Amino acid sequence: MIINERYQSIRQQTIDFCSHLHPEDYAIQVVKFASPAKWHLAHTTWFFETFILKAELDGYVEYDSNFNFLFNSYYNNVGSRVLQSNRGNMSRPSTDTIFAYRDYVDKHMLDFFETNPKQKLLDLVDLGLNHEQQHQELLITDVKYMLGNNALFPVFNSDFNLIKDENTAADTVKISADVYKIGYQDRGFCYDNELGVHKVYVPDFEINNFLVTNGDYLSFMEAGGYSDFNLWLDEGWAWVNAEQIKAPPCIGIK
Repeated sequence: MIINERYQSIRQQTIDFCSHLHPEDYAIQVVKFASPAKWHLAHTTWFFETFILKAELDGYVEYDSNFNFLFNSYYNNVGSRVLQSNRGNMSRPSTDTIFAYRDYVDKHMLDFFETNPKQKLLDLVDLGLNHEQQHQELLITDVKYMLGNNALFPVFNSDFNLIKDENTAADTVKISADVYKIGYQDRGFCYDNELGVHKVYVPDFEINNFLVTNGDYLSFMEAGGYSDFNLWLDEGWAWVNAEQIKAPPCIGIK
């Protein structure tokens, strides 16, 4: 897939994730470590505007000069920013404005691709797309946390099946003790913390070959897992009791 098609595909995925939200859902920030949906939409757009369009596209006109302050996350070299804990205080700009901002930047990004950018800039676009995919994951977890704290326990997407309820082919993989070479060794994209190939000693261990499903969580709950200290480390058990935890936050207990 060529870069402009990949760009459009990943950007559209973010919009698709939001298609089940109601207008009122976009601005809510339940806790300081989560961010509103519209902030994710704007921040991922801000990345491309700041590091690609403003820096590399001749004649580009910034959409709104205030957005650098509103939607910067932690990039100290490009200016000050709103505290993460205050992102939910921004009723303005409106969600409609954020969608218009995305459209504006996307249009100019397609213009940018027509300039035959050098590989170094295409690598920066690739970073931005991986960054957007990170925020797609954050967007979903933040929305789940938001809806899980709603007294009505609304469903994000009734047609969405994250994973089957049972692992019919569940098994355990045994890893033998050895000195292993770790670190990224391919030519594709990676983050900087994956670099630096080095050797490390790994002792024997076993790991499940499957993801935890909603069915597994329900089985754990039904078996009294949240009331059995034998299943928790001391810190976890203290947290369960202090917070009166009965279920994961995205599973409503009525």
